[in-house]
Parts: sequence; C-alpha cells; structure tokens
Amino acid sequence: MWTRWISLILILFASGSIFADRQKKSVETVRELSEEKRLEFDYSFMEGVKCKILGNFQEALGWFDNCLKLLPSSPVVKYEVAALLLAAKDYNGALELTREAVAGNPENVWYRILLANVLQEKSMIEEACEVYADIIAKYPDREEFYLLEAGLYASVEKWQKAIDVCDKYEEHYGITEPVSIEKIKLYTKLGDVKGASNELMKLIRKFPDRSDYLNLLAELYFNYNQDKKGLQILDRLLKAEPDNGFVHFYLADYYLSKKRTDEADAHIRSALTSDKVEGGYKVQYILRLILNADTVSMPESRLDDYMALLMEKYSDDLSIRALHSDFLKKDGKLEESKKELEYILSKEKNNYLIWEELLLLCNELQDTAGMYAFSLEAMTYFPDQPLPYALAGLKFMMDDDFERALPFFEKGVVLADENPALKAQFYSYLGDCHYRSGRVEKAFGMFDEVLKINPNDALVLNNYAYYLALRKENLSRAEQMISQAVKLESDNAVYLDTYAWVLYVRGNYSQAKFYMKLAIEKAKEESGVYLDHYGDILYRNGEKAEAAEMWKKAAELGIEDKEMSEILEKKLKTGVLSE
Repeated sequence: MWTRWISLILILFASGSIFADRQKKSVETVRELSEEKRLEFDYSFMEGVKCKILGNFQEALGWFDNCLKLLPSSPVVKYEVAALLLAAKDYNGALELTREAVAGNPENVWYRILLANVLQEKSMIEEACEVYADIIAKYPDREEFYLLEAGLYASVEKWQKAIDVCDKYEEHYGITEPVSIEKIKLYTKLGDVKGASNELMKLIRKFPDRSDYLNLLAELYFNYNQDKKGLQILDRLLKAEPDNGFVHFYLADYYLSKKRTDEADAHIRSALTSDKVEGGYKVQYILRLILNADTVSMPESRLDDYMALLMEKYSDDLSIRALHSDFLKKDGKLEESKKELEYILSKEKNNYLIWEELLLLCNELQDTAGMYAFSLEAMTYFPDQPLPYALAGLKFMMDDDFERALPFFEKGVVLADENPALKAQFYSYLGDCHYRSGRVEKAFGMFDEVLKINPNDALVLNNYAYYLALRKENLSRAEQMISQAVKLESDNAVYLDTYAWVLYVRGNYSQAKFYMKLAIEKAKEESGVYLDHYGDILYRNGEKAEAAEMWKKAAELGIEDKEMSEILEKKLKTGVLSE
C-alpha cells in the first residue's frame, strides 16, 4: 500500500511543482531585481524548465545556474536544481539546496516534499518523517502524507511510531479497511495480540456483515497459541451461519494440524456440501489434501468419500469431473479415468491439459487406435502442441510402419524447437525410423543431433552403439558410447548386453563374457537373445559345449527376430558358430 502512495506523491510532485513555484518566483524577482535583470531571470528560468521537461538536464542546469547568478537567494531555482541533483543521485548537493529552498520559503509544500524524498534517499528516515509531520500539520486533509510517514516508520521497523501516525489518520478520516489492516500488521510485528485484536474488533463493529474479519481474528489467536479464543470466534460464526463453508474449511485445517482427523472430517464434509463455497475452491482444497496426504494423515478412503460427495453435488462441473478422473487413475481404474476425460472433452474441446492427459492414458493402456484418433483430433484444436504428433507417430512405429510415422515426427521436431528435451526425443524417433527404413547415414545423423542436445541420453547411446556394432563400423566410438551408457545405468540389462556385444565384435571375448553374464543376472526375465549372445561369446572363448547349451536354452525361449532365429537354428544343427 505504501509504495502505491509514494508513486502517487511523486506524480503529483512532478506535475504540480512548476506551476506553484513559478508564482513564487515571480514575486521574488519583482522585489529584488531591476526590470532588465528580471526579464533575463524569467527567460533563463523558463528555458531551464523547458530543457528539464525535454530531458536535457545539463543544459537545464546551465540556465538555472545563470538564474542563481542573478538572484542567489531564489528558493524556486534551488528547488529546481536540487530536483535535478536528486535525479542524478547527488544526494548531498540536493539536500543542501533543498534545505535552503525550504528556509527561503517555508510555506511551499513542494519544497518540503522534495526535502523528505532527499532525506529518504540518504536513509535519514526519522527526519524525513518529521518533515511529513510538518506537512500534515499544515495540510491535514491530504491523506497520502499520513500514509507516507507511516510507511517510512515501518520501513525502519519503528512500528509504534507508524501506528501513532495511523491513529492520527483515523482521527481525521475514521476507520478504513486499508489502514486498519496495516495497523493489524504493525501490531503483530510488535507481538501485541491485544492491539491487533482491538483493531480487528473495530472492523467487525463497523462492518458486521463481513465474516472474513472474524476469520482473521480467529487466525490471529491461533497464530499466537490462543486456540481457545480462536475456536470461540469460529463457533460464534457457525452459530450465525451454519453452512459457512469457509469457516468449516478453516476449522478442518485447524483440526488436521492437531492430528484430530475425525473432527476435521466432519467439517470437511460440511464444507463440501455448502452452497456458499464454489466448486473450484473445493477442488483446490481436495487437491491440497492429496498433495499433503502424508502430513495430514488423511486415509485414502476418506479422500474417496470426499470425491463421491463432490460428484454427487457437481456431476456437471467439468473441474470436478477432471478431479474424479485423477482419483480413478490413482486407484488404478484407468479405463474409467479415460471415460471421464472423454466426457469432459465432449463438453469442452479447448482445454489442452485434458487432451494431454487423455493421450497419455491411451498410451499407458496401449490403446494405440484411441491414441492415434485422439491425437489427430487434438491437432485440430492445438496444432502447435508437439505431444499429439509424437503419439500419432508412435502408433505407426509400433505397427512397424516407419514411413507413415516420419511426417508426424518431422512436424514434431519443428514444434519442439523451444523444448530441447522434447526435440531430442523427436530426433531419437526419427533416427529409429530412418534406421529401420534402411537410411542408415540419415539415422546416425539424427542420433548425433540427440547427443548434441543431451550427451548423456543413455538410450540413444545404447541404440547407436548397437547399430554400429551390427554394422561393424566405428567400433571404438561404439565402445565409448555404450561404456558411457552403462556408467549412467549400471544395472540396465539391455545396456550390459550391448556392451558385451560391442566388446565381442571388437574381439575382446573375455570382457564380453563378463558383461554378458552380468546382463543375464540383471535381467528381470530370461531372454532368448541374451542367451544366444552368451552362447556366441562362450564359443569364441573356447567353451563350445557351454555355448551349445546356451543356444539350446535360447531356442527354447524363442527369438522374435526371424534372421537371428534362423542363424540360431543353424548353430544348433552344426554346433558351429555362424554369424
């Protein structure tokens, strides 16, 4: 509040001072100067003011300096020069000239305002306050001066003096909400609960229909460990307004803070069914309970009950339906959660966050048809959002239809330009699509783009290294990349398998055996591919019988890749490594 008034007074100062002081100036010059000198003084002064208005401060100072040569005692010129020095942050020079201006014309309020501003800049706060006190004595109807003085006292933690100024304000203007609220803050700074509560009582008496003041009074008592008084206030409120949901919420918070969840529960239920609280506020309250479930010790069953209450009362409120979707998802009811989101979008298409939540749910449910259809529809409403393009493209990647996936990823990488992480993900998708389509060099170019953005993208490091190993190209780089991926995720069986295979291709069979064995140990389930790789590595290490045993187990588990499966069958028949 204080800053607003300071800004206002500076505006008044800038806009009103010239006119007021020109009148004084003319009187001074008439009395003390000859006609010729007076004309020169008037011309110099007006040129100085004009230059100041145009922002030519140095030129303005030159004109004002000429005025002082003609009339060294002129308060108005000293005032103008002091204002320029203040703007230039020459506070000492400004203070000296402003004091002289005030001494030369004590009745001019603008000189005193400037003096107060200079004193404030020099951190001479109490003296600045005394200046405002003098101004108030002369102009008791100017409320901004009271507020400025009180604000300055508060800025140096002179809380009681600030209160005294506010009291003077109230003597003149009566009880007003802004000043009363400031006084309450000042009393709390002093730790004076009685003083703060008295101020609140004044507001309560003046505005008996404002229950929020009673809430503030209760909060004040709670903050100072006077719970009994606070509860009495809130009980008084509920007797007058039994369905005041805000008071019920406040009491619920109080009992939750005391771990008295049964009492809190009763008030929460009353608040959720109150017609005096809008649905949006209730949603925010329940969300807060969810986010702080551990600290408030609220059982999930009760949260579900609250959600049921809201759904019963606000079944047409889309914000409630969105919250219900979150609850269903939390309980693992993904299909039901998805249906809620579909309902919301049937009523309101322009909420992107709902589209995003629906698309991610489709992905989680592996509903690729729904994911694709909703992605296309989302694009019509939000053509600049990259996620729908990513998920539409993923649908075709899952179907091994890489050529149809490419346009979506190419559009997405452009839209994700300001999101480096997402841009890298699109490059990764593009790399996989190009590789699977036989455009190897283009694919590697995409992977290079990913690693420019994020050199520690473990998945791309792994895939890139594996593709190089399969092609027996740039194997030193492949080993460097997969080594980095394993450092980032040392328990990842996929990365350990790739590391073993790169070492194998490079002819480092003993190390390859170590990492392949580790990959099998870390794998969450047995893998035919891993056992096939392990068999090849054992064969190269001279352990041919053990290799044949691994190939046999790999065949029993099965390998989806047709080419690998055919090679495995050949190895089993001949007992000889075939690559």
